[in-house]
Amino acid sequence: MSNFTFSFFEEQVLRAKKILILTHIDPDGDALGAVLAMKNFLVEMGCSPDISFSGKINKGLPVSEEETISPNIVDPKIYDLILLLDTNNPQRTGVVFPENLADLGQVFIVDHHIKKEDRKYPPNFHLLINHEAAATCEIIYDLFREGRKEITNIAASYLLLGIYTDTGGFFHSNTTPELLIKVKELLQKGVLFKNIIQGAFYGKNVNVLNFWGEKIRKAQFHPRLKFIFSWLNQKELNKKKISTEEIGGLVNLLNMCQEAKFSMFLSETEDNKIKGSLRSSEKKNSNVNIVSRFFGGGGHRLAAGFEVPGKIVENHKNIKIKQGKLFENTF
Repeated sequence: MSNFTFSFFEEQVLRAKKILILTHIDPDGDALGAVLAMKNFLVEMGCSPDISFSGKINKGLPVSEEETISPNIVDPKIYDLILLLDTNNPQRTGVVFPENLADLGQVFIVDHHIKKEDRKYPPNFHLLINHEAAATCEIIYDLFREGRKEITNIAASYLLLGIYTDTGGFFHSNTTPELLIKVKELLQKGVLFKNIIQGAFYGKNVNVLNFWGEKIRKAQFHPRLKFIFSWLNQKELNKKKISTEEIGGLVNLLNMCQEAKFSMFLSETEDNKIKGSLRSSEKKNSNVNIVSRFFGGGGHRLAAGFEVPGKIVENHKNIKIKQGKLFENTF
């Protein structure tokens, strides 16, 4: 779904006096890579955009607090142009938007997640959504290639970060021959690939690795629905002094289970919500986006997620959700 070209995008960028770049809460590698690559592109075009992140950020990823603005003080109304990257929902940015989105300046959305059918946008919103893309960073690559803009070494490293993380290190089925050609071109910019891998997946300490082992041992297989799942609560995180971003990737390990059609990992947040991550594979051919959308979430056919209010309550080897609309029956 696209209703803007690079030439229109460039025209609006050069016309804007104040530009803001946002992404979703708790940004992953693709979200961070998209924001930082876009900022680099705009700086090369002579602009000085503001960026803001909400939630927790993986400590191994390249973000400096000095170059960001706290979402608590961001006023979207003062910007001529706002870029929403890796999300098509303004409410998922952690920034308070006005009730009437038409009061904003020009808003450009670049994303690879499926848009909810009932989500409407005013005329000042312009969408570039391609749910067949492996990552939002791939769409940004295509956008600036369309405009024949030079991709710097810095921008290439950020784009590779997003592509690498959202393909699971080129392990997922969204790794296509066309995508690998783009990766080759980005690597030719002189990017040190080992730095991308280090920031995205490695650097786990012994405490974190032991915790991963505990969560895998705790995993359950649902015999009727044929999926594997595991979970964690805030009490565990606080006791182990581990952050939620440090357990990222567990759902992919669970998905290696041959008997399971898909995997799910549930985690509590500090604001009494439960985040669910779902994964499948081309071989298993289970559309986890259907499961995710049932709980108000979204995503792709083989990778999706959702967030619902509630707390995880353990009962022997089973779990249930208290005060939430998810899984009212015991697992």
